[in-house]
Amino acid sequence: MDGNLTTFIRILNSIKEDGALEKEDWLLLLPLMIRLVQQLRSTIQGKPLLLIALAGVQHVLEETLEHVQEV
Repeated sequence: MDGNLTTFIRILNSIKEDGALEKEDWLLLLPLMIRLVQQLRSTIQGKPLLLIALAGVQHVLEETLEHVQEV
């Protein structure tokens, strides 16, 4: 099974079990989310407001990842 799919299933099971994500889940999920936003930004053309919004989303995700790594 694909590594990303395995990670996704693990995270879904974690949410299903206790309704929350553990630190390890966040450390797996956030980099995937950042990569997704980067890919979206690279494919969008002619929509400057959307590009700005995605840049903001990426920044928030990166800051969140740094915070989770520290605690």
